[in-house]
This record gives sequence, C-alpha cells and structure tokens, in this order.
Amino acid sequence: CNYLKMPLSTFYYKVKNDDIPVIKQGKHLYIYRDELDRWLESSRKNPAPQSFEDENESMLSSHHRKPNPKSW
Repeated sequence: CNYLKMPLSTFYYKVKNDDIPVIKQGKHLYIYRDELDRWLESSRKNPAPQSFEDENESMLSSHHRKPNPKSW
C-alpha cells in the first residue's frame, strides 16, 4: 500500500474486484512489482503521448463502419 499510496481498504477492494494483479496462495497475497508497474502504466488517465504517425494509425485501425442495411 505504501508503494501504491492508497489506503489498505481501497487496496483490498481493488483486489476483490480483480483490478490489481495479485496471486493468492492460501491467506497470502503476492504481488510482482513488474506486473504492478505495468498495471499502473496501463491504468493511467493520461498515457504517454504518441508520435503523430502512431496516433493516426491507431485511430484509423479503431474506426469501424456500420454495415449498410440496404446492401444486405
């Protein structure tokens, strides 16, 4: 909890909802720091800025058109 800077109750709530990657063996919770760092990076509100080309590519690949019902 000191590493995440969050209260213990919040930590257990996030573990219960599978928000934080943990391994439970018996009554013990194990957390790998590299997995926790990846989780922190992926859950950031403002991710690191991408280059213009990468951002354009991701926008074009995520854009999907609705099928035209008249062409069925």
